[in-house]
Amino acid sequence: MIVIINGPCGVGKTEVSWTLVERFPEGVMLDGDHIGAVHPFEIYDQQRIAYLYQTIRHLVAFHIQHGYSNFVVNYVFETPESLAQLRGMLSELDAVTYVFRLTGSERAMERRIRARATKHAAWELERFRELDAIMEAGAERGDLGYLIDTTELTATQVAEVIWKNIHQAVDLRSYDPTWPAEYAAEQTRLRAALGDLALQIHHIGSTAVPGLDAKPIIDIMVEVRELEDAVTCIAPLRALGYAFIDWPENMDRRYFRKGSPRTHHLHIVEQGSAPVVDHLAFRDALRAGRELRQRYAQLKAELAARHRHNRNRYTESKTAFVESVLRS
Repeated sequence: MIVIINGPCGVGKTEVSWTLVERFPEGVMLDGDHIGAVHPFEIYDQQRIAYLYQTIRHLVAFHIQHGYSNFVVNYVFETPESLAQLRGMLSELDAVTYVFRLTGSERAMERRIRARATKHAAWELERFRELDAIMEAGAERGDLGYLIDTTELTATQVAEVIWKNIHQAVDLRSYDPTWPAEYAAEQTRLRAALGDLALQIHHIGSTAVPGLDAKPIIDIMVEVRELEDAVTCIAPLRALGYAFIDWPENMDRRYFRKGSPRTHHLHIVEQGSAPVVDHLAFRDALRAGRELRQRYAQLKAELAARHRHNRNRYTESKTAFVESVLRS
C-alpha cells in the first residue's frame, strides 16, 4: 500500500507521515522535500521534479525488493497533473495507492508555524496561503487528494482519520427498502447540479437489487457524451460533497465518493460504453434471478469475512463471479 500526503507548507505533512507510518507493522516514510533537496534548486524546474519522482519510484522499488510493502510519501503537489504523474509511476509497483490533501484554517497554521520558532515563519505562512489557494483551485479540475481539515486535529488524530479511511471495514447489511428512495433523492440533486452534462443516471450495485445484502453505499453511474466531460462535472459534484479520486487504472470511467464514512459512490462513463452496459446487465440479472442473488450474497458474505479490512481485495475477489454472469 502506498499513501501519499499532499498539502501546503506548514500544514504538518511530515509529522503526520511519521505518525502514520509507525502504525504499519513495517513501513517506509519518504519525504519529498528531503529527497528532492538538490543544489542548485529551482522550485518550478520540471526536469528537477521529474528527477525527484523517478528517485521516489526507485526508492519504493528498492524497498519492495527488500520486503517492505507499506509506504507513506509526502510532498507538495500543486497541480492534478503533477500528482497523477507520480501516482501513475507508483501504480506500476503497487496497485493500492491512496492520496490525502491536508488543509487548515489560516489561524491554526500561523499558530503551528510560529510554534516551531523558525526564522522563516512569515514566509512560510504566506507560502501556506498561496499554496492552499492554488490547491483548492486545482481540485476543481482534478484530484489533489482526499481533503482532510486539520484545524482542530493533532498529528495523531489526522493519522487516525487516514488510517480509518484506508482500512474502512467491508460492512454488509441486510437489504434496506429505503435505498431506492435514497437513490432517487440523490438523482434529483445530481440532475440539478449536472444539467445537460448528465445524459442518463442509473442506480447500480447491490443497493439497486431488492433482497440483496449490501454495503450501505448508494452506487450511481452517470453517462456523459465524452469521458472528458467528467472534468466539467468535478466542480458541481464537489458542491454536493463528492470527492474525485483519480485511480490510475480507471481508463474507462471517473470515480467519485461522498461521505465520511462513505455514503455514495459515483462513476462517470461515456454514453453506451462497456462499463454502463456491463453494470446494468449484471444488476438486471441479479434482479431477475433469485438463485443467482443467493449465490452472490453467499460469495459476498464469505469475502467480507475474509477481507473485512481490505476493500480492494474484497472487490477484486468478486470479479470472476461477475464476469461469469456477464458471459452466460
